[in-house]
Amino acid sequence: MGGMTGSLLLLLLAGVSVSTMVDLQKRIIHGHDCNNNERQYHVQLNIKTQTGRALCGASLISDQWILTARHCWEPGETISAILRVHPHGNEITETINLNNIHQYDKADIMLLKLTTPRPGFIQIALPDCVNHPTPKNVMVQIAGHGAITAAPDKTRTPYRVPDLKCADIKVNNCPGVKKYDELFCGKTTDKTSPVDSCLGDSGGGVVYKDRIYGVIVTVDKKACTAPVEFMDVCGYMPWITQITAIKPPKSAVDKIKDCFGCG
Repeated sequence: MGGMTGSLLLLLLAGVSVSTMVDLQKRIIHGHDCNNNERQYHVQLNIKTQTGRALCGASLISDQWILTARHCWEPGETISAILRVHPHGNEITETINLNNIHQYDKADIMLLKLTTPRPGFIQIALPDCVNHPTPKNVMVQIAGHGAITAAPDKTRTPYRVPDLKCADIKVNNCPGVKKYDELFCGKTTDKTSPVDSCLGDSGGGVVYKDRIYGVIVTVDKKACTAPVEFMDVCGYMPWITQITAIKPPKSAVDKIKDCFGCG
């Protein structure tokens, strides 16, 4: 993760007085741009809803499949995927066909299929759940285009930033009763520069050792007051591989079997 520090989100303010800006910055989640060689598999989803537009993140997991959060789309809405959104310059936009939207019935996870395969596009590998299960008590990377301002009561204000933001956040226990069985959480450990995600970051990938282990699904109404929730991709690998036909990573035992007698 390139020694990244800081947090995911950057405050963009317009028409705000200096005194107000100072009050906000004391409570804001600082951020930095992802490096050009990072997150090239990140996909931006633009959703046309019944009342306006919404923004989500996603990840390209093969030349034709995108992984994101289920709540990013509802029937009756139109969803478009922007590939190569980071770094800028070669973006490609495709509206997702209704028949190519696959939602998991009882979890906040969704697969989108591109009409045309995109060979050569950078992809993120699925998790190696057998040899390296979902990480615990380690730093993982999150990213997104969502940004916030935080009022004195820490209330969020969503805003889209033009450049993709990256940050590290520590995997933590989820407090209370989890909405979904296959869920893990992340919470900031840095009180001076707290890490959080915001509206618009949902669906983005949670990455550990260059593999996607989670999907951002929930953020609290107030900044840095509760852990961010991630869907555990390992818990849905059978469904993902069934829908996409992507082969999961082999276990160490399977690799030995494949090479039995070789050499």
